[in-house]
Amino acid sequence: MSSILNVKNVSYRYKDAAKDEYVFKDLNISFELGKSYAIKGKSGSGKTTLLSLISGLEKKYNGEILYDGKNLKKMNLDKYRNSDIGIVFQSYNLLPQFTAEENIILSMDINNLKKVNKKQKAIELMEQVGLKKSLAKRRVLKLSGGEQQRIAIARSLSYNPKIILADEPTGNLDKETENEILKIFNNLAHKENKCVIIVTHSQNVCNNVDKVYDLLKNV
Repeated sequence: MSSILNVKNVSYRYKDAAKDEYVFKDLNISFELGKSYAIKGKSGSGKTTLLSLISGLEKKYNGEILYDGKNLKKMNLDKYRNSDIGIVFQSYNLLPQFTAEENIILSMDINNLKKVNKKQKAIELMEQVGLKKSLAKRRVLKLSGGEQQRIAIARSLSYNPKIILADEPTGNLDKETENEILKIFNNLAHKENKCVIIVTHSQNVCNNVDKVYDLLKNV
């Protein structure tokens, strides 16, 4: 199977760093649809930076990042982020004044998703990540951490992206809830044919994905 995402000879250093102080240098890794990945490494190894590069949020790097054979530097990155990339954060990044349903619908609106019934789509997405319909009208601060993270995942799926990027998505969760979230991610990869990329410090996450990249071993 060919890769949907290729990081080719990518080097990155912070603007104020000395010339030879790279976060990572000549990095070569690839990702396929239908698989789940973990990116691990000590603090400062560039895990979150790599997600920023893959998502097109950070543009100043050497080398190439190819999405479906196309160079990110030559693409419309706003369109890319609004259609092909879904992002899940450790802190959920939900809007607390809104309900679970409203957070998901807002994502559809921002991404100009054309749906006849967005409320019904939001319910379907909630059910896909294991949440009951009865939680749809509940404000997100009334939900548990695991429930909030499920809403965040449902929100990231609202425009059906091919790639899900998750930055420490289980960092605030207990072991049992972490396993439940990992099952969702693996179902998205194996049953929905998405590419799931998880930045993590958790060995449990690394033990439950298809492939692990250790950034310290790629520098």
